[in-house]
Amino acid sequence: MRRLEEFADVLLLGLFVFVASLPLVTAFSAFGAAREVLRGDLPVGRFWTVLRVQWVPGVLFGLGWAVLVLDVLLVVTVLPAPLPVRVAVLAASAVAGAWMLSQTCLGWRGALKFEAPRLMLMAALVVAGVLVWALPPLALVIGGPLALAAEPAREG
Repeated sequence: MRRLEEFADVLLLGLFVFVASLPLVTAFSAFGAAREVLRGDLPVGRFWTVLRVQWVPGVLFGLGWAVLVLDVLLVVTVLPAPLPVRVAVLAASAVAGAWMLSQTCLGWRGALKFEAPRLMLMAALVVAGVLVWALPPLALVIGGPLALAAEPAREG
């Protein structure tokens, strides 16, 4: 029963991330707050007290995501690119998106330190993109599972 509660909490956290990310510049702070709630084993209701909007990284994060989404949409739908180019653009977008998600909990100064994104987070981004493409209502809750995927695995 505990696992079902955790699953429901992650989905509720995803809904909170969606609502907090409606103005695109607050998405960085929303993902950071979600990761902080998950890392600290805090109740999901504490998300709103943990959320602190950081404007400069939020604008950069929003612009980066907009460029990634535009690149993927152009290559997949509009531009006549061969299959290897499409795969390369999707892979590069997954790497860049995973790196941006992994930086959300570090704050502005910590984000300047480069760490290579984890393969599992890149796979989670690709799967999330496919799920939202196939079932658009999942966009409401996909932020919670992505925040969970961005957290390093804990033992115990």
